[in-house]
Amino acid sequence: MLFADSEKSSNAIIRLLNSRAAGSPRAYEEAASIVREDAEKGGVLQQFILAVISRDADAPESARLSVGEREKFFAASRDKIRELAELNSNPLALYVLSMESNDMALLEQAAAGGNVQALNALGTIRLTGAFRDATITSNVLERTVNRAFKCFKWAADQGDPNGFYNLGMCYMSGYGCQKDAKMAFDCFKTAAEAGHPEAINNIGGFFRDGIVVRKNPELSVLWFKKSSELGNEFGVLNYGLALLSGQGAEKNQAGAVKLFRYLAENRAHAEGMHLYGMCLMRGMGVDKDEKAAVGWFEKAAAKGFSMSMDNLSTCYEQGVGVEPDLQKSLVWKMRARAAAGDRIAAEWLKANDR
Repeated sequence: MLFADSEKSSNAIIRLLNSRAAGSPRAYEEAASIVREDAEKGGVLQQFILAVISRDADAPESARLSVGEREKFFAASRDKIRELAELNSNPLALYVLSMESNDMALLEQAAAGGNVQALNALGTIRLTGAFRDATITSNVLERTVNRAFKCFKWAADQGDPNGFYNLGMCYMSGYGCQKDAKMAFDCFKTAAEAGHPEAINNIGGFFRDGIVVRKNPELSVLWFKKSSELGNEFGVLNYGLALLSGQGAEKNQAGAVKLFRYLAENRAHAEGMHLYGMCLMRGMGVDKDEKAAVGWFEKAAAKGFSMSMDNLSTCYEQGVGVEPDLQKSLVWKMRARAAAGDRIAAEWLKANDR
């Protein structure tokens, strides 16, 4: 069996590749389970994809392989995938082959062939690379952003949910297009209707904030809850915040803490760590534990979360959960400012070897 020989198998491959990029751990796990079964039956494409994604730190349980299993799958599938990619110019084969070694040339070939996963990946790489390049000129930046927009548009034109989501993000920020919140909402709605968890969360944000729709806190919470149930971290976060504040939902601080703790312990999510720490610090929905709170602030700070750095500065200044230490308080205050973009604070930290 080379490519999937049933609709179920074919759909599982697409769901796996799409959910891997869409922040949908539940769909990722479900699809990976089917792909694993097909790989063990000899499915060459499934073997290769599984071997590639098994290297990811956040690979779902079904996709985790031992080193021996991974090499066995690679040995059984790599040559056949390469043949399809190099001799037949198969866009899907080109894309999955590019995944193994992050080969941009192969990724661009797959995108040129219209593969939606490649188009979304290439557009994302172009955007992030352009905005991280401090030396890029305005003309090159504009051209690069326009090319990224075209990638997402082509994927969306093929009905791809990730393409619609990425296109919506472009319309929200004006990347490669004029800012247009209504177009962004429409793109997110299309992606949400196809089950895209981050788009579902974004729709909740539109109703919470009253962007191009009438503000409706209760409806926003329903969207956040749906995204949360799909396992999306942003959905979990926003649903937890709604439960914590009681805006649009019955106030349930214990329920909020449970969600923040999940993000902190299971997803290593910086803001989730911070919010769990805040609940511990104030005794909201959980027994007050200032020492444990400081521990979570430290973990969030290690991920660059500036609000936790500010909290650590206050904790060391006032001796809350730790012994008072004005020097440590000052260092954390400067780290928080540097994380927020303050160059003077960054220079101070460098000069003081902090």
